[in-house]
Amino acid sequence: MNNKINAKKYHEAVSSYDESTISRMVCENYIQHNLKVPTGRAAFIAMIPKLKKHGSKIENIRMLQDGKHIIMHHKWSNALPFGFNETAAFHIIRFDNDNLISEHWNVMTNLGKPNTSGRTLIDGKKEIKDTEKTEENKSIIKELIKNYITLDKSGIVKIIPLFFEKNFHQHNENFSDGIENIIENIIEETKFPHYQEQHAVFGEGNFILSISEGIYLKKNSALYDLFMLEEGKIVAQWNIYQEIPTENLANQNTMFDF
Repeated sequence: MNNKINAKKYHEAVSSYDESTISRMVCENYIQHNLKVPTGRAAFIAMIPKLKKHGSKIENIRMLQDGKHIIMHHKWSNALPFGFNETAAFHIIRFDNDNLISEHWNVMTNLGKPNTSGRTLIDGKKEIKDTEKTEENKSIIKELIKNYITLDKSGIVKIIPLFFEKNFHQHNENFSDGIENIIENIIEETKFPHYQEQHAVFGEGNFILSISEGIYLKKNSALYDLFMLEEGKIVAQWNIYQEIPTENLANQNTMFDF
């Protein structure tokens, strides 16, 4: 079944504060991986009045389907309940065998200004192509992150040209386009994450999302990297790196456990 249709209906219901539709689409024992939100359907629905109060809205930018999982790349506006005005976000929902939403993961960050190459965390190409290459492209990204985890700094620098097109489009607000800039950041070790474990890889065609855990800006973080590939090489990258909270947790489900 094409769960993209249901995912679209779901995020539109959230944006219109339609508690009735959400209740019908989400299973009662919904598992929540946002550590600041209690688990369960009732707890999620209890958030809707807060979103309505602030006029919080979702604009979907990209949507991928990988089996029972739907990956959504969103822009949130009026996102004050989350501590932001505008955010870029990744949301992942899993449908169960009854086509109900049964599990949710997400990260978000301030949308910020365009980087020095004029790119943001949400703009760029959207068209899904090469669906017959999904597994091949997922394997490439798995290998890339494996190298990030196992190699030292000099080793990572050496493999970058094997995975990235020379002038690839970089959407990280702290970086700019091209291999030279990413290598510079790897060498400086200030803004490039230290990857420790890859938890999941989802994708559809030329778009692949890697979800890892590691250290970013000296903090334990969830590392979400979305890559677009052409002919086996990365031609664009978007990412959100979010600190993993350890205090005042609303659930114990972790940000991972896929």
